[in-house]
Amino acid sequence: MAPENASSESLKQLVEQIDAQPPVVLLPEFQRDFVWEMEQTYALFDSLIRGIFVGSVIYGKPSFEMTLRRMDHRPRKGAGSRAKVERLSYTEEKIKHDSQVYGLKIVLDGQQRTTSIYRALKGIDRVYFVVRPSVTAAQVKEDDLEALMHPDHGVQGEDVENAVCIPLHYAFRYMSEAPFDDEVREYFDNETRLGRRLAQAGDDAEAREAFKVFRQMLPKFKTMFEQPQLLSYYLLDMGLDKFTTFFERSNSRGIQLNFTDILAAKVFGNFNLRQAFEDFGEKHPGMPVNRELLVRATALMSGQFADKIEKARILKDLRADHFKAHWEDVTRLYDRALAFLVEQRFVVAVKWMPYDNMLIPLMMFFAEMERQGQGSLTQKQLLFLRWWFWASVFSERYTAASNEKIMADSGILRRVARGEMLEGSYFLRFRPSVGDAEELMSYSRSQSAIYRGVLNLVHFEAGGLRDWTNDGLISTGPLGVKELQDHHFFPKGFLKKTESVQDRPDEVDAIKDCVLNRVLMPKNTNLRASDKKPHSYLQELLKLNPSLKGSLTSHLVPVSLLEDESQSLRVYATLLERGGYVVELIRRETVDAEQQVRAAFVSEAPVRVQA
Repeated sequence: MAPENASSESLKQLVEQIDAQPPVVLLPEFQRDFVWEMEQTYALFDSLIRGIFVGSVIYGKPSFEMTLRRMDHRPRKGAGSRAKVERLSYTEEKIKHDSQVYGLKIVLDGQQRTTSIYRALKGIDRVYFVVRPSVTAAQVKEDDLEALMHPDHGVQGEDVENAVCIPLHYAFRYMSEAPFDDEVREYFDNETRLGRRLAQAGDDAEAREAFKVFRQMLPKFKTMFEQPQLLSYYLLDMGLDKFTTFFERSNSRGIQLNFTDILAAKVFGNFNLRQAFEDFGEKHPGMPVNRELLVRATALMSGQFADKIEKARILKDLRADHFKAHWEDVTRLYDRALAFLVEQRFVVAVKWMPYDNMLIPLMMFFAEMERQGQGSLTQKQLLFLRWWFWASVFSERYTAASNEKIMADSGILRRVARGEMLEGSYFLRFRPSVGDAEELMSYSRSQSAIYRGVLNLVHFEAGGLRDWTNDGLISTGPLGVKELQDHHFFPKGFLKKTESVQDRPDEVDAIKDCVLNRVLMPKNTNLRASDKKPHSYLQELLKLNPSLKGSLTSHLVPVSLLEDESQSLRVYATLLERGGYVVELIRRETVDAEQQVRAAFVSEAPVRVQA
């Protein structure tokens, strides 16, 4: 933000720009609603009167298609409070024209303050300045507003009958309309509580003095409203990419905005993308809606993004008609791709997907299958998808430059759907990141692809994880089970108590949270473990489940932990043993499987790949 863009304006200018026809100040469609309570409005005007800095408003001059909306002028309750705020859809040409000709600008930061000011000065929200007791008309001429403000009541939302109160909306109207003194007196006598009380009491002397104070106060507010330095702002002239970056980096109060919010505002005039996201969420209760994934998939389905699906390109070129044409297909393909992964046991549930973006190439695969009129996969296609999934996960393929990987893999999977041969060079960057069991011990972040991949691979190898309290399969599915969590089978509390007598005391703290000490199980099973010795709680579970050995084996947990009490004090050796099983599986599904895939899809002689 360049310093030369810093400036200031008066409250009068702000209101006039909001009311202008055509409008000069608008809000982006995606901005949250006006949420300030009245107390915040009182505090804002108290600060303005006292000369306390209230922060700068940031305006933007966008040069791209967008739907904007007017300031919220609805009453807080009653009739009209639920009416929709008017929205205005601007084409790129119109927004550039109105920006250049009329000075159109949008509020990027400061919506609550600007809306609060507007509503108070227009009388939508009633705000009153209470004059301190015993002030005379002569004193009003000499003192400033801060000195004239009541020490206890100051700025509030109620007109009172025992003090002169200045309604800010009337003071603003006075500034605009310049009424005669008899008109001001009529307002004072009939519309203020103090004026009505004095008129009814017939106390002409006190009424005259109170009116003089009321009348002398109005020009002071006129001066305040017209003060050009009262409200500071920055005006940013920005393109679409900078506009998006601004919102992603300046989110406040926990309101998270990203490029899909800007895109929703851009296409709002012809496609309600935000509503489409909400409808998708309602049809998939409990499932997190990955909006960026759905948008990128739509871009690919449109056929207009042959090289890149980066944010800037999508924001610039993805249009409402693309969503109209492909949204239904995108959501259906999303369901099909996810169902495939769950049915084939590649993932336990959507919440344990190693990379959400891996769904996009799979969606493109099924889209191509439908175009080819193929109802089911061939054995070769299933072989390829199995290798591609595990090799992508354990090479951490989508950790960086995921847009490039999405594009490359979408193209390859489309070719696989068409039954085409592939180039051998495609297979060069799928080497697993994990070489041995000790390396696996370093993965303890549940968000990492390797961590999730291990849990999914164990599930895949077992043909479904088995409960420890019975020999039945743990309930999973596309949504997963809320109670299904990754728990320590060497409880942390137990390791803390026995750290000094474990086989590798120096390593216990480092490995206690690693993926090799984690199993997916329902919460109630984990509660049985508590902080007990593994051998002890497993013996208790054996009474409930005589087939416990089979259940442990499904999780690749060494059965010897149940049979040998001393193994509870060999955490390092036990995890190393389990890690050995996992590394063998990783090799089988990646390096070893690649030979078969090459033989099926690459015309050249298979290349021996070194581990």
